[in-house]
Amino acid sequence: MGSNRSRSAFPPAVRAPLAIAPAHGARSSQGQAPRPTLAPFRAHARKAVRIPSTVTHTQAGWQGPAAVENIGLGGARIRVDGALEVGDVVTLSLTAPTLWDPLVLRGRVAWVTASAASRAAGIAFEHKATDAVFALYELIVTLGYDE
Repeated sequence: MGSNRSRSAFPPAVRAPLAIAPAHGARSSQGQAPRPTLAPFRAHARKAVRIPSTVTHTQAGWQGPAAVENIGLGGARIRVDGALEVGDVVTLSLTAPTLWDPLVLRGRVAWVTASAASRAAGIAFEHKATDAVFALYELIVTLGYDE
């Protein structure tokens, strides 16, 4: 008998690359259908909250107040007065009603937007310990996580 190593375990429909059809009747200025754009992928849903916290910029050595606007297991959106750049390493300390001590989460700045009034940043958490992940999970459940 011959070897089946060259055959895929998946049928051809699964092996084929995914194609996204443009909106019906949509055309570019050259008469071609525009390339579809995909929305950013978020692995973990977020819960809208308003939690006062403290952000510490570990590289620059400053600390300041921040307001957490949404939070999930993978990250958070914060409002902060300090200067942040994409890629900066920060820690976010927030008071959780389920803990005696503040919950300290390490993360990296994923994006920053600035306006005249304030600056918002997305923090992607870098979980190193399971107890911090579990404490974050308990916090989200306490806040009425519904997604």
